[in-house]
Amino acid sequence: MIARLLGLILCSLALGNYLSPVGLSEPAADEELHSGIFVSAKGSEFTMEVKGKEHSHTLAGDGKVVDSEGKEIKLEDLMKGDRIKVTTKEGDSKIALRVEVVKK
Repeated sequence: MIARLLGLILCSLALGNYLSPVGLSEPAADEELHSGIFVSAKGSEFTMEVKGKEHSHTLAGDGKVVDSEGKEIKLEDLMKGDRIKVTTKEGDSKIALRVEVVKK
């Protein structure tokens, strides 16, 4: 009886890890997260719209851009209108550490 219960618990945990959203990370304590709509990109700079206002970011040299499935992509792969989440360093909102495409 206990063996079956333990097996059920382990299977549930494994299934939960398998089905959990990929690439959706929470920012660290020294990071900030905000969401908006992707507008355009040129080189390592990109523009997004938040609450009707556009502002720009620069992707950090070691910054990452990931699609909605957590797969790493290039900044140029983003399309105008994509919903994105941008992670920046606390106190420096111009440098993007991570850009994630949010599922529509």
